[in-house]
Amino acid sequence: MTKTIFYSTVTTRGRITIPQQIREALQIRSGDKLEYAIFPGEVRIRVLSRLISLRGILASKKGRGMSFDQIRRLAATAARARVRKR
Repeated sequence: MTKTIFYSTVTTRGRITIPQQIREALQIRSGDKLEYAIFPGEVRIRVLSRLISLRGILASKKGRGMSFDQIRRLAATAARARVRKR
């Protein structure tokens, strides 16, 4: 694998812009969640799985359980809505 290096600048608010080539290579979209893993002398950044980012949207009403089929339908609806936003 060829090593390609990109640079960013940290703003006074602690924000960085991920270079376009990296966003395209990792298919990072607005609203995606990133994970930062700290190792000695480096930080690794990866995109959280789209399924992990759906966690929490399936919370049921207090006292009401959900069947597996209900959860699958809700997850499919959420995924379709996300695709439509692109």
